[in-house]
Amino acid sequence: MTTALLSELSKQKIRVVLCDEKHNPVSEVLPYYGCHDSSKKIRYQFDWDEEFMDELWRRIIFQKINNQRALLIKKGCEKYYIDLLTGYLKEIEPGDTTNREGLAAKVFFAGLFSQDFVRGMETATNAALNYGYQILLSCFNREIKICGYLIEIGIHHQSQHNHFNLASDLMEPFRPLVDEIVYENIADSFGKEEKRIIQTLLHKSVNISNRSQVLTNAIGIYTKSVMDALLTNDLNYIKWLQYEL
Repeated sequence: MTTALLSELSKQKIRVVLCDEKHNPVSEVLPYYGCHDSSKKIRYQFDWDEEFMDELWRRIIFQKINNQRALLIKKGCEKYYIDLLTGYLKEIEPGDTTNREGLAAKVFFAGLFSQDFVRGMETATNAALNYGYQILLSCFNREIKICGYLIEIGIHHQSQHNHFNLASDLMEPFRPLVDEIVYENIADSFGKEEKRIIQTLLHKSVNISNRSQVLTNAIGIYTKSVMDALLTNDLNYIKWLQYEL
């Protein structure tokens, strides 16, 4: 790819994802000029209200756990795990100070895959999950830049080693979409064919704000609504993903 082509793609607000020799995403090219008033919005971003962000994070985690619970119900998983997630939904505090997200994740993966499943182990399932999450992250990075904000400054994620803190925050309720396609299609191996299957996720129809949208469009709608909510301190702006049973 020539620099002229990369430049033209950036002008058209098209992100370019670069992959390594194993076809895993390792970096991406994002346009600087995704939004005409980005400098103004970045100044707002540094002044986002702390209490509002804590409540927003509570709502994001509620939606994530609720979507995880819906997936377990959809796949006919054990009631024990579903009931645990139902209980966690009632216990989430602003800022998720009691880490119900972390507890829910362990319960969810045990319920969906098996009690022996451990995130981080070198398995085909974990490789597929990581690949799918990276695709989601890339989509959110693009939409955040289009809206004119910094992807490094997050709501809850604040790691100095994470270049995509804000995208990591916003994508949380969408993770079960990756979990479902991995559950349905990945067994003992993860190669080119399996990656192509996961890539079809981007064309999946989802329900957001009571309307059916292709996933890439839904990510754009949701991301802009969250940015509008942060700008106005009004959670009613947010258009949530509604997981379909």
